[in-house]
Amino acid sequence: MRTFRTLFLFLLLGLALFAAAAEDKVLFTPNFQQQVKSTPTCSVSIEDGVEVLTITLDKPGNNKVSFPVDAALLSAAKNVVLTAEVEQENISQKPKPWNGVKVMLGLVYADGQRNFPQAPNASGSLPWQTRSFGIKLPELKSAELILGLEQVSGTVRFRNVKIMEVEQPDYDKYLVTGTADRENAEYKPGEEMVFTFRLLCDDQSVPGKLRIIRSSEDGKSETFEQNVKAGEPCVVRASLDQPGFVMVKAMLLDPYGVPARRSNGRNVQYGLAGGVAADTLKQGVPEPADFDAWWAKAKEQLAAVPLQVLERKLLKETALSKIYDVKIACAGNRPVSGYLSIPKGAKPGSLPLRMHYDGYSVRSAQVIESADAINFFVNAHGIENNREPAYYEALARGELRSYGFRNEENRKPESCYFLNMILRDLRALEYARTLPEWNGRETFLSGGSQGAFQTVAVAGLSEDITSCNLNIPWFCDLGGIEVGRIRGWRPDNAPGLGYFDTVNFAKRVKCPVKITAGLSDWVCPPSGVWVLYNNLKTPVEMTMLQGLDHAVYPGYNSKEVARTTYKK
Repeated sequence: MRTFRTLFLFLLLGLALFAAAAEDKVLFTPNFQQQVKSTPTCSVSIEDGVEVLTITLDKPGNNKVSFPVDAALLSAAKNVVLTAEVEQENISQKPKPWNGVKVMLGLVYADGQRNFPQAPNASGSLPWQTRSFGIKLPELKSAELILGLEQVSGTVRFRNVKIMEVEQPDYDKYLVTGTADRENAEYKPGEEMVFTFRLLCDDQSVPGKLRIIRSSEDGKSETFEQNVKAGEPCVVRASLDQPGFVMVKAMLLDPYGVPARRSNGRNVQYGLAGGVAADTLKQGVPEPADFDAWWAKAKEQLAAVPLQVLERKLLKETALSKIYDVKIACAGNRPVSGYLSIPKGAKPGSLPLRMHYDGYSVRSAQVIESADAINFFVNAHGIENNREPAYYEALARGELRSYGFRNEENRKPESCYFLNMILRDLRALEYARTLPEWNGRETFLSGGSQGAFQTVAVAGLSEDITSCNLNIPWFCDLGGIEVGRIRGWRPDNAPGLGYFDTVNFAKRVKCPVKITAGLSDWVCPPSGVWVLYNNLKTPVEMTMLQGLDHAVYPGYNSKEVARTTYKK
């Protein structure tokens, strides 16, 4: 009976994919012979009746061809897919992740904003393979297709390039899950790691194509595609000869090679990792020699601004507490802002203080309340709270766009965006400790991602912190990319950033710390978290979870995944 059900499921799957493909509509195909002017580095040929565009460069540089596309046609489409077959030879290493072989759209939205979505690419030599991506588009002013090389050398060839409107199958019932062959994910140098992935639909094993992305901290990386048969897993083997981690991700692809997405926009994917001698990892770049002296001067600048409450207005009153929207004078370009909750009827000197710091975002502070503590949620930017969405969207597109990632600002600590953020965090703590309801003894700090970075910074720069709780901590070991560690999502290393590296603040923390992090976190790779753990000198409890990414994978179940807890 189960076999019949499985076969029936496969049949439905095949019919659904066939029906979707039959309804897909080609919106644009470039005509290489008519639209490309031949040069010594750019030529068009006919091979087996198919147009082939060849672009080459002897040394790293730019050589791209663009084709205008009807913007109205793209705007009217529900789901747009750009797909191309690509063959490449001796493509040099790309200086930035977005450089390399370009299969890209150049878009100008109705509001003037620009976007350049592109297909994944790799260095080296590769046979013909499909490169593609999908995107939902708003109203456009203009659009162009871009093919070629950017800041690299080598030869690339393109054929069968199409922009299509496609009907996407329903992927909400699909899952990619997986396990490593060792529960604690700990291996010896050179020892084989075995990662096993499974593709499921309605809890039944189904066939499909997976894109495997593997990165290792010996500088090796690869991306390849593998067809998975029903009832058979996808097995990836790897090893590492030095301290560090191997990270592997399996991503379901649709019939056009585009990552399959659920209705919530999340990719159907899963990640696993294994480590070698993580407890020996040291930070990639030493901390600045004047770290303490520099922060002493920064705190003097903060002290020069009198502690003054600019605003404390009642936001709302709940069954538990009164919640206030507060603003406090601070050094820098903005005041402290945040939500303060104080339990009703609290007596002077009766309550512990809990400080909360936010992740990377541009939004209002959040309300956190409890019957047994003062809670202060600090806005990361000192901006207004409880405003309309358009207010935050304008800041995210404008002044706060890509904050903390601007290389020019990060050359010096004085111009780094995170300086004023941390000064606001310190002033928020200073203010909260003046509240009459505080018991004068207990101060707990917590945050996730960027909030964990802020938590460690405040703990490292303050006295008498009771404990810190860190979830998926960010900004760890920023210099790790200089020694070949997995990049994750962090700025290019720059001289000014050493004063803000979470692992440098960690050396100065004097209270117990609890850490929860993911072995499969491609935003905050496990090597950086381990350097944080190794740099802490106080009692630490760290739990590393297999299969946990920064945003939880659809197939992730926190109650069932393998986990290992380390203590010192």
